[in-house]
Amino acid sequence: MYLVSVNDFADTTCFIMSSPKPRGKRGRDYDAAGSSAELPDVTALRTYVDKEDEQIRAKAKALLNSQLITQTEAMAALEARLEPIETYEEALGSGIVSELRTELRKNFKLGNQLETWLNTYVPPLASGGNTGISAEVQDGIYQHVHALSAGTADALHRMLAFEKEYCVQRTKVTDEVTWQRYKSVLESNMLFDLTRTAMQVHGDLLNMASTILSNLQHLKTGDGEKLIATMY
Repeated sequence: MYLVSVNDFADTTCFIMSSPKPRGKRGRDYDAAGSSAELPDVTALRTYVDKEDEQIRAKAKALLNSQLITQTEAMAALEARLEPIETYEEALGSGIVSELRTELRKNFKLGNQLETWLNTYVPPLASGGNTGISAEVQDGIYQHVHALSAGTADALHRMLAFEKEYCVQRTKVTDEVTWQRYKSVLESNMLFDLTRTAMQVHGDLLNMASTILSNLQHLKTGDGEKLIATMY
């Protein structure tokens, strides 16, 4: 049987609680100040990214001054056409359902492209830094753009889920009276989702456009903090 003194136990505890020094390769990577070793040369990567950023910013002018307006007008037209529609079958037969799917795909692409465009400015989104502009304002612009891309993707998935539910239940329900009752409720919800989607996406487009116009002056490139408001 071994006896361990209180002092020995305290010394052992202190040893465990203390932070170990870096060992092996990691230990050699630390200098006197505790900083990491010399970073790799990424000149080629930086040159490539700067070139891509310039191309993305060049495309953004057409996205903001042309495609954004076109998509907003298209969603407004679909919203107006859906207003007098009373049944999902009517919406399906008139081609509105197919047109809405097409517009949702276009708006998702637009939102994704604008998200990429916003990430070409400084400070990088969600970096927590501040390089002469308000990171909070920039993040606010991004959130409005992301609401469009996320909302359109969700809407497309909901449309698919409704169609799948319709097909599955049609094959499962054998009683015609029960099916007709269920069909009426399901189609009512499908029509509601179409109207909701058109209104929501139209609103997201308008909100995004207004936010960009109100805050465009806060965006700056990394090249000497150059303001880009006059570029658009």
